[in-house]
Amino acid sequence: MQLHTLGLDYTHDSDFFIDRPNGSGDELILIFKTPALVQLESGMQSVQANSAIVFSSEFHQRYGADGCEYINHWVHFEGAAGSGFAERTGLPFNTIIPVSDIAATENILRLLSLESVSNGANKDENTDLLLRLLLSKLAEGAEHGSGSSHGAKLRELRARIYRHPSYRRSIAELAADLSLSPSHFQYLYKQEFGISCHEDVITARLDMAKYYLRSTSLPIKQIAELCGCDNDVHFIRQFRKRTGMTAGEYRKNAERY
Repeated sequence: MQLHTLGLDYTHDSDFFIDRPNGSGDELILIFKTPALVQLESGMQSVQANSAIVFSSEFHQRYGADGCEYINHWVHFEGAAGSGFAERTGLPFNTIIPVSDIAATENILRLLSLESVSNGANKDENTDLLLRLLLSKLAEGAEHGSGSSHGAKLRELRARIYRHPSYRRSIAELAADLSLSPSHFQYLYKQEFGISCHEDVITARLDMAKYYLRSTSLPIKQIAELCGCDNDVHFIRQFRKRTGMTAGEYRKNAERY
């Protein structure tokens, strides 16, 4: 895919409107940071903030402010239509898409913006990958919807748990980070990921333990400490309960392959 141009956080007054009856000649991603009006097949439609649309090259592109200040991100590019990418990812064209994780989407946009002015030897390859990642992220919103209002924060928290499984925080402290009660936090977490936060922490720690057991000769006691377990006895008991073998047996089996 080839990037033509992009803009982040473009701000306009309440009478701003764009009207391209024959499209822009390339594909266009719009991500609305404020409420907006958009022309669809069925007519003009009001859309909420943190929504998006991917226009095909010849579709009537008519959009703008909905009676208040208008802010959006936009990306003109080519290469998604006709490549099979949309079919593989479930990405719809010319349809309003809820953005399920606006923070992650904007991080990709910022990386794409930086790459667009890069002189690196792999600029084209990097730009193609970032465009594909951006479109894939938008396709997730089309499939799953916008999710809960706490969804993005929960996903960031889960990523932090798996990045640093040794980091010790109680459920009450994690809930407080999201301004939630412990019971509501645990309900939302399980709704979002299908597993309790407590079980997820244990899984993250055991995954790290398995990595150290496979790839190092560190003593099991030290591995337990690195994984944030209170003591090696508790770690050994928990490891066997979850895997059906001791940490030593797991290491021996891993050495065979």
